[in-house]
Amino acid sequence: MSFGDALIISILGIGVVFVGLILTSLLIYSFSIPEKISNLKLKRLLKKKEASYISDENIGDLEPDILAVVATVLEIEYRLGLVLTESRFTFKSET
Repeated sequence: MSFGDALIISILGIGVVFVGLILTSLLIYSFSIPEKISNLKLKRLLKKKEASYISDENIGDLEPDILAVVATVLEIEYRLGLVLTESRFTFKSET
């Protein structure tokens, strides 16, 4: 085998490896395409719908039980976040 033949075989081998890597990366990327399409559809749907937010003006329109649930959820979220800022008790063993 001459030097030229060895060089061609080496280049073809490296080329096959890189083509395989590129095809593998395209295959992995193709798994995320349906999710991106559904996200685009969802964004378009959300743009069409008018969002309603609770504000000072329309808070009186809420039913009392719904308002109680919202207030309870907000209080729980506040207390869960408060745990991170407060100090915690640690117990030491006396051995």
